[in-house]
Amino acid sequence: DGCTGVWMEFLRGRTLSDIVGQSGPMSAREAALAGVDLCGALAAIHRVGLIHRDIKAQNVVREEGGRIVLMDFSAGLDLQRSATDPSWNRISGTPLYIAPEIYEGERPGVPSDIYSMGVLLYYLVTGRYPIEGRSIGEIIAAHRRGGQRRLRDARPDLPDAFIRVVERALDPQPASRYESSGEL
Repeated sequence: DGCTGVWMEFLRGRTLSDIVGQSGPMSAREAALAGVDLCGALAAIHRVGLIHRDIKAQNVVREEGGRIVLMDFSAGLDLQRSATDPSWNRISGTPLYIAPEIYEGERPGVPSDIYSMGVLLYYLVTGRYPIEGRSIGEIIAAHRRGGQRRLRDARPDLPDAFIRVVERALDPQPASRYESSGEL
């Protein structure tokens, strides 16, 4: 009827942040299963030219039936519109999940969402972050000095294949990450 609105489904479940906070880090298998579902969601939004820009454990819900849902697109970016809109360069998202190139002024894109997925997977199995800092300045400094904590050091019991996948997603160089969420 000419009205604009937002439609959202009501979800019964818990965020992945709540799950890790209450139950502790996940197994590689449990994190990988959540990751597969999330990569499917990312593939769908990337296919239509959108970037999420705030992938984090607080923005993912596991419903009571087990379905994984990626939420909160408020920081999202339309790549076509951003080509002519100078506001694309505003840093948006949650600092510990932001790809290092974004702090250096590069345009957000699929590689920056892939990096955030790597941070999320790292968090799910460790309850920590690969780069840590109490301020954006400390986080940027940690990125610049290569202060990323290796997943193998944080959880030596994880399968090699899982570690390789996460560490490639977390590569400081965007071109060295997975080319798409489908490949991830």
